[in-house]
Amino acid sequence: MRTTRRRPIRLGSTATAIAALLVTTSVQSVAAQADEPHASISSAKVSVDFGSQQGELPRPERLNNFGNVTAWPKQRADDVEFLNKQGLHGDVYRVWVSSPNASAADNVFNQCDLKTRACDFSRLDAYLTEASTVSDSLLINLNPTDFVEGKRPMQDLEPMLELILQRIKEKYPRVKYVEAFNEPDWQFHGQQRQQGRPADQTTLQPGDLYRFYEPYYEAVHQVNRHLRRADRLQLGGPALMYMDPKWMKPFLDDFAADKDPHKRLDFISYHAYLSWDDNYQVPTMYNGDLRVVATQRETLRGWLEERRIRRDIPSYVTETGIYPGPAYDDTDPKKDYIRQAAGMATYGYLFANQPDTYMFNWCVRHRVEERKDQLVTRTPYGPAADTFTPYGNMLLMQSRMKDTRVPAVSKDSLEGDNGVYALASKDRTGASLMVWNWQHVNDRSYRATIDMSRMPSDLRHGPVRRLMYRIDQTTSNYFADPTKAELQLVDKRVIRPGRTHTEIVDLPPNAIYLIVLERV
Repeated sequence: MRTTRRRPIRLGSTATAIAALLVTTSVQSVAAQADEPHASISSAKVSVDFGSQQGELPRPERLNNFGNVTAWPKQRADDVEFLNKQGLHGDVYRVWVSSPNASAADNVFNQCDLKTRACDFSRLDAYLTEASTVSDSLLINLNPTDFVEGKRPMQDLEPMLELILQRIKEKYPRVKYVEAFNEPDWQFHGQQRQQGRPADQTTLQPGDLYRFYEPYYEAVHQVNRHLRRADRLQLGGPALMYMDPKWMKPFLDDFAADKDPHKRLDFISYHAYLSWDDNYQVPTMYNGDLRVVATQRETLRGWLEERRIRRDIPSYVTETGIYPGPAYDDTDPKKDYIRQAAGMATYGYLFANQPDTYMFNWCVRHRVEERKDQLVTRTPYGPAADTFTPYGNMLLMQSRMKDTRVPAVSKDSLEGDNGVYALASKDRTGASLMVWNWQHVNDRSYRATIDMSRMPSDLRHGPVRRLMYRIDQTTSNYFADPTKAELQLVDKRVIRPGRTHTEIVDLPPNAIYLIVLERV
């Protein structure tokens, strides 16, 4: 991943009441649609201009998350081999070395000893080695839970971080990024507020966060002093549950006021699932209108400018999803799998339109929530090897896109955030187009006419192989037909386009197409 120069919200395991709130919110949205008549097929137009360029195509499929060390460890080595073979080797994988969902023995803070200056990473070794095999670089999430909760002395945080980072970098050199915290606004405040604790009696207040961040940059500075420039660690955070101004603004205020020459904020991280009211009683799900994320970079950039912090610090959206925690739309998840695929494609599109923004997918295999799985995990026979869910197949589609983005405009189909989206690209090997119909729980279908203009010159003459792949409720979908779980090539033919070319595709709710054009 080029920067300046993709564990979830754990609502299921920590707050049954919140799980009920999330589930109720989703189920009501389905119920509102249940009695509506099935809509007829509507028309949509997509215009693609292969004669223009919009820079390098963003690659969200190369930014990914592993579940923590306890998440399906016996399957992980096979998963790594499969992902690499499928062309889904990562630029950055986010990994967990201090997850509260793992045992204390799996927490890296318990694997290093300040007195002996020794670390024993044996319990994390296979996990970090496999992650290093599937990705060019690793982002490690380091959450200082015991220090925030007062179970360890604050003066030990910086030397402990320095020891951990020094030893982990020596043993796993692909570690490049360090993310401080994981949803501290929820873990140390929002969860307690939801359970009835007064706002002034929670473990952490928004203005308290930065003092736990300072030891991180001091530790990174000490480690980086002994590394070549190309190998130095980058540090960011604070991995908020969502981009909440109540928490982000005080954090940025404190960073701006900090006069320490060693301070650093190489990226700003947060998650994209939902937001909460001030009392953490009522969630607002992003899947009701994903456009809520479309202006987040603009908002963050304004906050940076106000504080005279460089405005090109990149945003890392280190967790993304349409189903926070245990939320769902249907109790039978079969329809939710395709919704997850189309929803994540839409997230990727909305974040791709924002500069200096990098969206991480969540995740290869989830510890408990099946709707987030990229590989089929919940079957009567246990995890399926080498088998993508519809979400995983969507990532595979993204990986087969060409390298240079070109303009692709969907006209007259969007109602709110629902409707037809398109993303197109080209390079010296050919041209590609992804088009999909994000409907969430709605049922509108589209017949999309795709007009491609100013076709690349090497595709205008002579035969061109046209490949068409499809994901929908019955296609490229293990949960409809396990024998056809792989990404399905639904049409293959040789065509002879000129300067222009037209395709027509039918898009039922949440269906996704990939069209690839290459010289024979």
